[in-house]
Amino acid sequence: MKIGIAALLFNIEEALDICKKIERIKHIELGIDNLEECKSLYKYKDIIKELDLSLGIHLPMELNTCENIKYIRNSWVEFVNRLNEELKDLDIKYFNLHLGYVMSNRLKKNKDKYLNISTEFLKNLNQDININLCIENVYSNDGDFSNVGNIAYDFEYIFSKIKSDKLWFCYDTGHNLINTDEYINKLNSKIKIVHLSDNDGISDIHIGIGKGILSKKHIKEVLKLNPKYLVLEINYDHIECSLKKLDSIIKEV
Repeated sequence: MKIGIAALLFNIEEALDICKKIERIKHIELGIDNLEECKSLYKYKDIIKELDLSLGIHLPMELNTCENIKYIRNSWVEFVNRLNEELKDLDIKYFNLHLGYVMSNRLKKNKDKYLNISTEFLKNLNQDININLCIENVYSNDGDFSNVGNIAYDFEYIFSKIKSDKLWFCYDTGHNLINTDEYINKLNSKIKIVHLSDNDGISDIHIGIGKGILSKKHIKEVLKLNPKYLVLEINYDHIECSLKKLDSIIKEV
């Protein structure tokens, strides 16, 4: 299990400084929103290699796998293909993504329609790029638009349609605190990445372990999964104290 942190391009230097300071952090999951950002990332290739870091990419929040307009949906497939090509010399370990969003009244009437659209999107992408794809649980406030992927059923449906070792599940503890479901029990074998953060059960505020309502019992369940990557998706000021809490919990597992 590699311990990592989350970053965006604007704060990657701060993230790299943390990796220098805390040698056990060997992974960065980096959010990339534009193709132009790929060139900027290459500026850090040498230090990433020097620190022996692996990289995962979090795709844009705007990406919508269940987009009903085929032309727009295909443009997202092309975007990811281009991104994969631009980053080919950085040995990206995975692309992580949210399933997307649908008008709430349409989603309530026919959820499986949009899950089928997502399934086709992921099948096409899975065939086009030679890299691991990871789909992440989210939460939804159920306004005019609702996020897909806030219950385990959505992912069980997709994994029943796509049989691929390159399609993973990313379990986000913070999102689960807001929209809780049995992800660990139902998707155990597909969980390769964990986003670990705490919050108050209302807002996804990405605070350190022990600063919100995330229980020690649940953290133990997460650690028993032994994911490939455990990403601390938290305020950088909380990383050291969170690692200390994790160490004490690991001794009890």
